[in-house]
Amino acid sequence: MAPSASNLPSSTRRPYFGWWLVVSGFLIMGTCYTTMVSGMSLFQPHIVEDLGITVGTYNMANSMSTLVSIIGSLVIGNVVDRVDGRILGGLSVAITAAALIGFAYVGAAWQLFLLFAIDGLVIVAGTRLLISIVLTNWFTLKQGLAVAVALSGSGFGGAIFSPAVSSLIAAVGWRASFMVLAAVCFIIAFPITVAVFYSRPADKGLEPYGAAEAAGAAAASEKRAGDVPVDVEVPWTHVWRHPSFWLMVAGFMVMGVINGAAIPNSITNMTSVTVEGQKIVTGGHDMVYASSIYSFNMIVVLVSKIATGWMYDRFGVRTGIIVGSAACLIGSVGLCFAGTMWGPVVSAIFFGFGTCMGTVAPSLVAVRCYGAKDVGRITGWLTSLEMLGYAFGTMLSGSLFDAFHSFVPMWMINIAGSVLMLVLLLAAAPAARALVDKIRHETQVA
Repeated sequence: MAPSASNLPSSTRRPYFGWWLVVSGFLIMGTCYTTMVSGMSLFQPHIVEDLGITVGTYNMANSMSTLVSIIGSLVIGNVVDRVDGRILGGLSVAITAAALIGFAYVGAAWQLFLLFAIDGLVIVAGTRLLISIVLTNWFTLKQGLAVAVALSGSGFGGAIFSPAVSSLIAAVGWRASFMVLAAVCFIIAFPITVAVFYSRPADKGLEPYGAAEAAGAAAASEKRAGDVPVDVEVPWTHVWRHPSFWLMVAGFMVMGVINGAAIPNSITNMTSVTVEGQKIVTGGHDMVYASSIYSFNMIVVLVSKIATGWMYDRFGVRTGIIVGSAACLIGSVGLCFAGTMWGPVVSAIFFGFGTCMGTVAPSLVAVRCYGAKDVGRITGWLTSLEMLGYAFGTMLSGSLFDAFHSFVPMWMINIAGSVLMLVLLLAAAPAARALVDKIRHETQVA
């Protein structure tokens, strides 16, 4: 096998090829993921009014994307090692662009359900999850940083996306805006993805970044972070039967509920919406203010995802869980005060950091708790069931809004959920360590 680029003499060393995958992941997240996950909140009030549907109906359709992504996540987690990442990534980008074109022509609620379902097959599994798994394969050292930088593309894209799309909708309408976004996603993300997004470094005759130093440096880094290195193989057959895994699943499902409620409703929470001819004022701010807050939130997400990856590398799983859960709690408090000037700012800052618990954390927590053997399958299950929580949060928030004409009841649930998530994930990490210790002991005895 060819030597790792990171181990070559300085005179012949070239940038490690894996960093091109980080760039590709960054561009996918900045276009496809941002448009179909974060960006749909900008279209929500326009689609609701033009189609004459309720917020609950729109959110129910939106949740189809998340529900179907559960299947997609399980598939990706199982096939990523057998199917070329360039094929999986390229198809994800192409299908996302095609779905956006479909949104431009939507004329009835059932079409929304269909388009969100189609996109759900790829938008989470083929973007965030695929990127996390593949980069975990490519990097041994700087693993958290690589994953976090790639996923931070959603923050970068969102910061640009909000003011640009708001202006575009005002200028050409929401339907034409979908056409423009389809072209942007395809042109920016497709070429580099099909060129560089190999599933494993062995496909390019390389070793994972820092593989030669892994035994010493990586283990020392994990110990400094407070995580006990996983030095034995922990198979999936042991993981899924252990209580630690289901505690972890439950924690990330709660994170999904929190994200599923907050992300699709963020713009409407700050402004107003017309439902069946009745204007309902939520935050009372105009779209310019809401878009600026959304853009600010995306800048926070950009910084926070990189900071989250660094934090997991430097301080470990426990610290990451505590900080992320606390940020979700404070951000949810801010959402309750959308009609003030400070509430949206607080939610943008703290929820911008807390939401990273649902994107950056699953793959990093999985590999730190159970090792790299079946990290794709483990992360696939964590992500798919987190998405089940996301779908439930989206539907629940829409139903509560239709009942109370306010999102505040949902934000109160989010506050309680942040505490529950903290408890579940803090219990999962030491329980997983007990499983690793048990397997280590059995291996030594054998």
